Amino acid sequence: MRRYVPQRRAIASVLLLLCAACGARGPEPIALNVDGCEYCRMTISDARFGGEAVTSKGRVHKFDSIECLAGWVRTAPAGSVRTLYVIDAQHPGTFVVADTAGFLKGGFMNSPMGRSLVGFASTKLAEEQRTMLGGTVLTWAEVLADAATPLRGGP
Repeated sequence: MRRYVPQRRAIASVLLLLCAACGARGPEPIALNVDGCEYCRMTISDARFGGEAVTSKGRVHKFDSIECLAGWVRTAPAGSVRTLYVIDAQHPGTFVVADTAGFLKGGFMNSPMGRSLVGFASTKLAEEQRTMLGGTVLTWAEVLADAATPLRGGP
């Protein structure tokens, strides 16, 4: 019976490593001027904007703007998205969960796709920035609803 102990330890170690590899994935760093937007196919070039979606299978999709992320989410199959992240404009390259983020629309910051949509770590921080940048504070649910309306002059 004693000779099986090393084998059991080896099997337990392999199983532990496999379980760790299957853990929840978070956002990945965006390689500026290299990574492309999953939605519009533009090269991601500004660290202040964008986001990522992690699917239920662990695949990470990168986006150059919050508008593109919202557009992609609206077409994603039900149950296929695990977590959505947006970039905090106050801390370029830093991701926050979209549901807890706050957004400014229509202020002085122009986002890559033309809706002037910018993300912040919370609605409180978005409200604080609104006094300097202008615009309207939105929640993630309001951003998704706004993504359904075409831009003026657009299709």
